[in-house]
Amino acid sequence: MNILYRVSFHPPEHELAVSLTMTGSLAQGEIHLQLPTWVPGDYSFAPQGRDLFNLRARCGETGAELTIRRNGWQGFVVTGGRGHVEVTYTASAWGDDLSESAGLVENSWAIVLGARYLFVPGYTGPCEVHYELPEGWEVHHPSGATRLANATAWIYPDHEILLDTPVVFGHFTRLRREVAGVPIWLVFVDQGVGFPSESARFADQVAAAVSNIRDVFGSFPFEDYTFVLSLNPDNDWGLEHLTSSMCGLGPEVFVNEDTFREGVRVCAHEFFHAWNVRRCRPSPLGDVSQKLVEGAFTDGLWIAEGFTRYYEFLSCARAGVYTAGEFFSNVVGYHNHLTMQPAYWRESAADASYASFLNHAKYPGRVNNAIDYYDKGFLVAVGLDTTLRTERLGASLDGCFADFYRTFEGFGCGEPGYTTTDVLEFFGKVYEPLRDQITQAALHPGGLQTARHLQALGFEVTISALNALGLVFQDAIGPNIYGVLDDSPAGRAGLAPGDAITGINGFAFSVAALSWVAGRTDEVTLSVQRGHRQLEFRMTPAPREQITSLRWAGTGQQLSLLTGWLGQKIEWVAGHEIDLGFYANFHGIEVTV
Repeated sequence: MNILYRVSFHPPEHELAVSLTMTGSLAQGEIHLQLPTWVPGDYSFAPQGRDLFNLRARCGETGAELTIRRNGWQGFVVTGGRGHVEVTYTASAWGDDLSESAGLVENSWAIVLGARYLFVPGYTGPCEVHYELPEGWEVHHPSGATRLANATAWIYPDHEILLDTPVVFGHFTRLRREVAGVPIWLVFVDQGVGFPSESARFADQVAAAVSNIRDVFGSFPFEDYTFVLSLNPDNDWGLEHLTSSMCGLGPEVFVNEDTFREGVRVCAHEFFHAWNVRRCRPSPLGDVSQKLVEGAFTDGLWIAEGFTRYYEFLSCARAGVYTAGEFFSNVVGYHNHLTMQPAYWRESAADASYASFLNHAKYPGRVNNAIDYYDKGFLVAVGLDTTLRTERLGASLDGCFADFYRTFEGFGCGEPGYTTTDVLEFFGKVYEPLRDQITQAALHPGGLQTARHLQALGFEVTISALNALGLVFQDAIGPNIYGVLDDSPAGRAGLAPGDAITGINGFAFSVAALSWVAGRTDEVTLSVQRGHRQLEFRMTPAPREQITSLRWAGTGQQLSLLTGWLGQKIEWVAGHEIDLGFYANFHGIEVTV
C-alpha cells in the first residue's frame, strides 16, 4: 500500500494525531501534500489547514529529519524523499464551523473524515487507515471500504471515498431499520429530551421516507446506509456522503412535532443525494479528485439540489409526514418567497448554481442579486412533474428521473458528470415541450409557471396585489432588517440591511404596528438606528403580486391523479380551501413586509 494513515484520538484536547506513510514514487524527491480546500456538497472553501500543527517529516529508511514547509493556503512540501517518507502532525478537531465538513473530536465520541488528512494531489489509488481507539470506544463505519481482519483498519478504494466516509467512534446509540432487506442505521452521537420515547418513531418515519425514495429508483446502490445524527444545536449539519449522511436535528426534535417532521425531512433530503449528486453528478463534479484544491463549479445545482428538495418533501408526503394540503401550501410558499425578490427577475437558476461558493451562505443584499437554486430547482421539478402527469398518460418525474439517473450514473476518474445540454436533450426526448420549459425556468431569470401548473392539476388560483414596504426579515418580523428589496418603497427611500427599526410614525416599534402600516396606502415614517446614527425615512407602501389563495376545483380524475402522486388518500370537495399557512425551508423563512 503506497498510502497508509495511522490515526489516534486525544479526546480531552479534542485533537487527532495523524501519521501518513508514503512509499514508492509518491515519496520521491519534492513531495507536495495538500488538505482539501473544500468538501463536495459543502459549496464553500474551508480553512482546515489552520488546525494542523507539530508537523514533522522523516525518512522511513534512515529516520533522518526532512524539511517540511507550508506551500500556499493549505498545502505543504516535503523535500528529500527517497521512496519512504513519514509525515506526522496533530490536528485540532473542534469547532462547529468545520464539524460538518471535517468532523470533530468530543470528550466521549468523535466523527472523523478525510478532510483532516493530508493527501497527494492527483493520486487516485487506494489508501489504508488504521484507527487507534481510546479504551472502551466503539466504531461505526459506513459501507464503501474493506475492513481488515481482526483490526480497526480499513482499505479505501481511493482518497475520494475516504473523504466521503464519516466514521463514528466512541459512545453512541445505534438504531437499525431494514428496508427491502438493506440495513438503515441511525447513529445518534448525543441525545435529548424525549429520546427514549420518540426516537423509535423517528426511525420508523425516516425508514418510511427511505422506502419511498427507493421506490423511485427501484433498488439501493449500497449494501447499507448510515444517518449520523446530532441534537446539539451547534452541529448544524446537512451533508450527504456516498453511503451515509450527517444531519443536525436540533435539541427539540423529540418534543416539538414540527421540528420532528423537519428532522425526518432533512434525513430524506440527504438520503436522496445518495443517487442525485453522489452517484449522478452535474459536470464537472463527477471527477472530484482532481478538483479538491481549486474547487469545482457547476451550473447544475438547481437539479442536484433543487430536485432533491422536491423529493425531500414528496417522499415525506408519501410517508405521511405531511398532508397533501401542506405539500401544496409549501409549493405556494416557495413560489411567493422566490418571486417576491428582485433577484428572481435578474438571475437564472443555472447562474446561481455556478456562483454557489459565493451565494450559498446568506449575506446583506442577497434578495436583490442572488436567488437560492434549491428554491428555484424545487419549483422547476414541481412544474416538470405536473406537465408529465397531466400531459403524458402514465408519465411522471419518478420514472423520468430514474431513467436520467441510470443514463448518467457514474463518478470518479474520467467521469465528468452530465452537462446542461445533456439535461435538455434527455428531457426533450422524453417529451419535447419539457426542453423549452426547462430552458425558460432554469436557464433564464424568472420563467416559472407555478400558477398555471396548479390550475392544470385542478386548483383555482387567486393572485392578488398586496401592499408592502419591501423590508425582509429572517424567520420572524423584528426590529432588525435582514434585507431591503431595491425596487420597493423601502429600497428607494434608502433603508439598508442591518438597520434596526426604533420607531414607526413617531411611536415605538412593534411587529403589529409595522405589519399594519405596511398593508395600507398612507405614507410611513420609519426611524432606524444605523451604527451610531439615528435616521428617518419616509415611504408609501406599494403593491406586489403573490398567490393568496388556493381552492380545489378539480375533477374526480384529477383528484385520483393527486392521490397517486402523493401516495395518500385525498378527499377534497369542490371549493375546499387549502390552508396556505405551511411553509418550511431549511435555509430560513424570509418574511417580506
